[in-house]
Amino acid sequence: MAGKLDIRRWSGVLDLGQSLSGVVLALFLWTHLLLVSSILLGPEAMTWVARNMELAFLSSDGHGYPWVVSLIAIGVALLAAFHVLVAIHKLPLSLRQQKALKSQMQVINHSDTRLWSWQAGTGIVILMLLPVHLWLVGSAPETIGPVGSAQRIWGEYGYLIYLPLLLTVELHAAIGLYRVALKWGAARDLNTRARLRTIKTVLSVLFVGIGLAALLAFIPHTPA
Repeated sequence: MAGKLDIRRWSGVLDLGQSLSGVVLALFLWTHLLLVSSILLGPEAMTWVARNMELAFLSSDGHGYPWVVSLIAIGVALLAAFHVLVAIHKLPLSLRQQKALKSQMQVINHSDTRLWSWQAGTGIVILMLLPVHLWLVGSAPETIGPVGSAQRIWGEYGYLIYLPLLLTVELHAAIGLYRVALKWGAARDLNTRARLRTIKTVLSVLFVGIGLAALLAFIPHTPA
């Protein structure tokens, strides 16, 4: 009995760690996207945002400390790695588990189970693309800005990474927050689960739209 209680307690701890790290990552993601979308207000606005992220207001020459961005990238990588480690125990890793899940989804047409499968699938894509993005940014933080970012995205074909990453992280984050909200009773507070799902969809469409607009806004700043 004690062994079962220990397993349940650790399972609960892992669940809590997954939820908390997921919420922090989702909030960071949306904050990051809004900061990047400052390019929509013009190159001066993005330059101001980039310099303040580098703590330019604390440096005597006003150029800031680009290594701050590298530290943020490392912090995000560590938090994402933790999130993956605590979430992986729920994934159907073996072929047998995958077949059982597929069979269950064919028998039981449950929308939340489909959302979970989408979240798992997007998580795998993110696991492959996110390290590349963090390396590109963290290894050259001084290039963050209208011209440098445009060169990385369009001049060096970074959009081949950023576009699928944008779509998958936004979907993954929205579904994740939806599932966390269900665990904490938000569906009850909002009267219906359908209303919570509507909020999830609106957030996904909104942030994907902002992200796509920001990517396109970099095109005019790409060096010839």
